[in-house]
Amino acid sequence: MTACAVALAVVAGTAFAAPGEARAAARLECTVESRPEAVPTLAVVARNAGDEPAREVRPEVLYQHHAYSGEAATLEPGARREWRLALVPPPSPGTFAATVRVRYLDAASHRRSVPLVAQVPAPDGSPVLARLALEARPIGRAGSATLLVENPDARPIAGRVVLVLGDGLATDPESLPVEVAAHGRTTVPLVLENRGDLTPGSYPAYALFEYGESGAHHAAVARAEVSVVAQAGGARARPLLVGIGALAATIALLAVAWRRAAARA
Repeated sequence: MTACAVALAVVAGTAFAAPGEARAAARLECTVESRPEAVPTLAVVARNAGDEPAREVRPEVLYQHHAYSGEAATLEPGARREWRLALVPPPSPGTFAATVRVRYLDAASHRRSVPLVAQVPAPDGSPVLARLALEARPIGRAGSATLLVENPDARPIAGRVVLVLGDGLATDPESLPVEVAAHGRTTVPLVLENRGDLTPGSYPAYALFEYGESGAHHAAVARAEVSVVAQAGGARARPLLVGIGALAATIALLAVAWRRAAARA
């Protein structure tokens, strides 16, 4: 990338092999960059940092209800490829989010993907004020994460939180409503599940918080690494972990409803 290419949003992700598979797998390191051009453009870069070829590598993008896809390529070990995808103009002032999945086949023909999220600002967009911090605890079959949403503005904000995960990781529910008071912060409990029998390793995850304020759309993004560990009694622990996470999420939603009722009173 040239020095004159100003990166408005850069978020990176990596698909890691398990320690025992490090010398027998493709391992993609990926970045996405939103570039300030006349037509909004995403530059998606993938590099194979593994020891085996990655086949049928292609980025798939979802942005403002439009789907985009890059041309498929094979990346030999050490090879790098960049795709440039032109997007539709933002529909209103503010900042929007594009979710990207770089999909590929490894040497064993297993389908893999690396998730990414990029912020795409409108030319007349106002800055995103909300700040996010995502923390994920190690999981076996199931586990939990916590998202901290901070609002430094003098007005309250309300929107929805969505987790963007790679294949094999899942959360339920997939999105949650979130309200944050003026100059306040809110903690959102999240449940994570290893539904793809992922091998021990580190997997990227993103939290996306979208909200509206003064006629502008805003999208705040946070990234974390989810550490999948070898299971120890995971089959018995899974229902308890999921139940605890669901209870915490219910309590958080009840707290939001209580605050709304108190405000109306």
